[in-house]
Amino acid sequence: MALVTRYGTLLGMAPHVIGRTLWVAPSATYSIDGNVYEASDSNDGLAPDRALRRVNRAWALAAAFDTIILLPGAHLAANTAGTATSVAATVANVTMTGLTGIKTNQFYKRTTLSVAAADQTVNVTAAGIEIANIKFVGDALNVGSAHVDFSAAAHGFYFHDNTVDVTAQTANTGILGVDSLGAAQYVVVQDNVFYTDGAFGAMIDMTATLDSLVSRNKFVHVTGTLAAAISVGAATDRLEIEGNVFNDGAGTITAGVDGTGATIANGVAIHDNRFGVTVTVPIDNFDAAEAQISENYDFGVGATDGGILVVAIT
Repeated sequence: MALVTRYGTLLGMAPHVIGRTLWVAPSATYSIDGNVYEASDSNDGLAPDRALRRVNRAWALAAAFDTIILLPGAHLAANTAGTATSVAATVANVTMTGLTGIKTNQFYKRTTLSVAAADQTVNVTAAGIEIANIKFVGDALNVGSAHVDFSAAAHGFYFHDNTVDVTAQTANTGILGVDSLGAAQYVVVQDNVFYTDGAFGAMIDMTATLDSLVSRNKFVHVTGTLAAAISVGAATDRLEIEGNVFNDGAGTITAGVDGTGATIANGVAIHDNRFGVTVTVPIDNFDAAEAQISENYDFGVGATDGGILVVAIT
């Protein structure tokens, strides 16, 4: 009989993780295996039945290559005193994830995270950080901040299999999904879903990033007008935007990919994306030399319309 290691793998297999696992509960009491436990930031967080109470406390205890697991439920970004404040993702090479099932439903996450303040939900300021399997829910008190922003130091930031939902917030162009604050390199934003319903900011802003990828994301725009789903600003170079779907329903997205401010010749490769019928201009506001495009399509309507190849950048 094969032996199971402490990492959940069979003896002789490489472990899935090499650091510790820190568990965080969404409430003061929580249930594991039918038993009720008390969460506390005085716990060590190293087992599911000794969970921490706040996400920020887990980051304060984390070291490189640790994994922070948020138990299912609604988590509020706050300090150990319960005051709403951003989660400070300041430790390099740490993973923060919701607890997943056998398969992950891309549109529905059991773990949610929000901040009841006019502030970002998560600030990423270290290299190699991974965030996955969490639904970021906008709070009405957050009137002008991104849900997740990352600094120039966030090289290798990996944001995947998350949902960002701003529909509970009052529309404001200062509210973004994932926002670049500097020249981070090797950033990947992949397999996420973004829900919008008005004039918000871009759901993915990749200004100044280098050698990065925006891939297989879904933009679900319910109503109203969104200026841009993805934005590319000054100094963005060697960015690939591929395989994204822009489903705008009854709303309008003015630009699927907006190049306002782009400055690097051939700095962006845009290919194999699919744009909804009410995306006004799929790829907009680039100068002719700043973007490379291939195999992007506008959706068609009707059984005989297979869509229209996007052949121009305005």
